[in-house]
Amino acid sequence: MSTIWLIDIDGTICDDIPNETPELFATAKPISGALQYVENLIKRGDRVVLFTARTADYASVTEEWLHQHDFPFEYVIYNKPRIKEGWTYHWVDNRSVRATCVPFGLLGSKHWEK
Repeated sequence: MSTIWLIDIDGTICDDIPNETPELFATAKPISGALQYVENLIKRGDRVVLFTARTADYASVTEEWLHQHDFPFEYVIYNKPRIKEGWTYHWVDNRSVRATCVPFGLLGSKHWEK
């Protein structure tokens, strides 16, 4: 059975760059091991969609960065609602949904499933 992964960009696969400093998007550093993790998801037949609070105004620089760093992805969903400290996302769906918080990036949780 294949899985569709919705993966955040900032703070999850690269440096956590806030929207207030978009000039840093192009120079963000990938989180160590994140590329290999995403590649392994694709190799096992899963789908990867990136989901970000970056606005669509920065689609060009965002996707250029992803291609420059060889991150495989199906597409990017922009304009994710920004979340403040102490807030949570609540996703309601008619299908099974699983969410994992990774406060230290894609590989920052010992409970992260491979």
